[in-house]
Amino acid sequence: MTICPACGSKSTVKLFEVTADEASRHFINPRQDPERSRKLTSHLSDLWGSDACDIRKCSDCGFGFADPFVAGGVEFYNLAWAHPSYPTMRWEYARTIAELTGLKTKGKTVVDVGAGFGYFLDRVKGKFFEISDISAVDYNEESQSVLSSKGFKTFSNDVRAGSFDSMREAFDFICLFQVFEHMDHVDDVFSRLKFLLRPQGSVFIAVPNDNRTYYMESHGSLIDMPPNHIGRWTKGAFAAMCRRHDLQLTKCEREPFNLLGFLKQDIVNSYLRKGEKPGTLSEFVRALPRSRAQRIAQGLTALAISPSRLPAWAYAVKNASTLGGNALWARIDKVSLPAPRPH
Repeated sequence: MTICPACGSKSTVKLFEVTADEASRHFINPRQDPERSRKLTSHLSDLWGSDACDIRKCSDCGFGFADPFVAGGVEFYNLAWAHPSYPTMRWEYARTIAELTGLKTKGKTVVDVGAGFGYFLDRVKGKFFEISDISAVDYNEESQSVLSSKGFKTFSNDVRAGSFDSMREAFDFICLFQVFEHMDHVDDVFSRLKFLLRPQGSVFIAVPNDNRTYYMESHGSLIDMPPNHIGRWTKGAFAAMCRRHDLQLTKCEREPFNLLGFLKQDIVNSYLRKGEKPGTLSEFVRALPRSRAQRIAQGLTALAISPSRLPAWAYAVKNASTLGGNALWARIDKVSLPAPRPH
């Protein structure tokens, strides 16, 4: 019996499984880097204790999760992505900035967990927070260097690590943008967020939109592959976690559907999905030496695939209101509970 990590329900069902070889091909083309691909496949088998990992879903809160529910660590990310890249702007940045506009931020502190190159912090420094009141957390050495060069107080450890034990109620705002879906031991994460947050403080979380994930997987596009993403969060799952940790889920919203952005992303993702399958043209093109010619070949191959995507696009447009965009955003508050009434 597999218990839901979010709400504790025993009503979970297996959706499908992925093998270590399939997962490895998602991150690395074995034609392009056979040795690193072999190492990653072996590492995934060791991580899972098996050659396969299940994807399950909770019937009560809707939380989807990898089973075993174990996050990728430093070794996984060094093998899967040698050089990370981050978008300079996301919808959740704008949504959080809009939320901050209605709050008192002068003299308040903020920490961005999984800050990347600090693109969100660039947008709020000076406007909402003084740079001396801004902290950033990231594992990646390149990211740490960039964050420090921008003047942010930078930490390299997991927020659950002992180095944060002395920071009780140190922050008024905590941000985790596209980070929480990577994390296991989620009760420990919520306990630490509550520990770090000042009274009346807020956590802003953005995770992949689960509706978009299931669309992709059921329409021939990319799998939200473990152990990179191991949790598929929903409003119900966040609510269950908040109840267990005496926090308040104040708002939870899906990014609005954008047709042009959706089409661009779907063309790329469906090409990448085909590129994971041995013997396909997409796999061959993906394995070509990185160059301008390869980028052109990839673009032409992706466009050639596009007509086959028409039925999937028709479904997406018809269900746009529920499908939404890439992100699910939540605001979680640490509120003071009312004092008990005297008997």
